Amino acid sequence: MVLLYLLLIAVVILLVLLFMVASRIILHFDSTSSDLNLTLLWLYPILKSVISSENDTFTLSIFIFSKRIFKKQLTNNKTKGRNKNLLGKVNPTDIHINAQYGFEDPYFTGLAFAAINMIPKFVSLESLDQRPDFLVSSDFININATAKLNLGQFLLKLV
Repeated sequence: MVLLYLLLIAVVILLVLLFMVASRIILHFDSTSSDLNLTLLWLYPILKSVISSENDTFTLSIFIFSKRIFKKQLTNNKTKGRNKNLLGKVNPTDIHINAQYGFEDPYFTGLAFAAINMIPKFVSLESLDQRPDFLVSSDFININATAKLNLGQFLLKLV
């Protein structure tokens, strides 16, 4: 019975921490190696979730204490309207973006520079560092971004 109470107290503490401690989101995209990783860290190393691209498919891996407990390929299921506006429900804070890019045509590099400069008009950013390269022989895009997200509030918005 004592073990059941201890388990119940641990679950309650984790639920309170879910609302109190923000998770960290890390996005890494590299077009030259077709590498895309989206990592969510909450009370690291307790919980780590990684969405990565492998062989043109996305894979979700969940780690608890650095041990993988779940791995699944994500499929493109059509939503029935329930979570269509998922990005509208995400309210990240403390957003930092580091973008390096270049296109063979400097015109497109300039357009990308202007488009990225408009992001702070729509989203509150802590920092935006972009390094356009106007003199490249092949196209490339490297994006590293971090943000914080309160998982408790986000999960409540989903329900």
